[in-house]
Amino acid sequence: MKIEEPAAFTSGSRLLRETVYEQIRADILSLKLAPGTEMREAELAARFNVSKSPVRDALMRLERESLVITLPRQGYRVAPVSLSDVQDMFHLRAALERACMERIVRQASDEQLASLEPFRKFERDAWEGGFIDYNRAFHRKLAEIAGNPRMRDQLNNLIDQMERVVLMSVNRVTQGSGNTSVLVDEHCHIIDMLQQRQVKRAERLAEQHIAAAGKRVSEAISRSIIAA
Repeated sequence: MKIEEPAAFTSGSRLLRETVYEQIRADILSLKLAPGTEMREAELAARFNVSKSPVRDALMRLERESLVITLPRQGYRVAPVSLSDVQDMFHLRAALERACMERIVRQASDEQLASLEPFRKFERDAWEGGFIDYNRAFHRKLAEIAGNPRMRDQLNNLIDQMERVVLMSVNRVTQGSGNTSVLVDEHCHIIDMLQQRQVKRAERLAEQHIAAAGKRVSEAISRSIIAA
């Protein structure tokens, strides 16, 4: 798959390294670099027209994020997506989002709760990346208005890391087995319970929402393993 080249890099060393890191990370999360794809420092350096140093730094950072694995004497590879790892991520995400529900109900202002209203409908033209962008923005908004910066950062990082597995399963939502209106309805029910400050019901709905997403992703991964 051909990957579009990034815009010209600035000469600033720190910004250069950050740009290389962000571009490779974005390619992994968007599946432009699929799980299992081999990556070599020399090839990446040539692609970005930089030395190997910023590429090596970027790959080391991505390895710490579990997005890249090192192959001794061979180079690097985009980390594969394992069923057990996906299940662990969804288990953690369910716990974090449940905690967000409690914080929002107890501490969010009426104005913050009202800021969830735009997420009651999904208009494809309003989101450059389609439903994926809409869904990501909704869950990031929940993390934001929960009012716990540490929890927000943990959840947003997890959402980023899970984006590629969500992309792997998005066709299951939009084709054949359902459509995005079901997920938007789930968002609306969560918003209703938050605005009514029904903490237990909001927590239960959030858990069910994440569990359903986890099931779709697990089924998609299982099918891909069988197909391989």
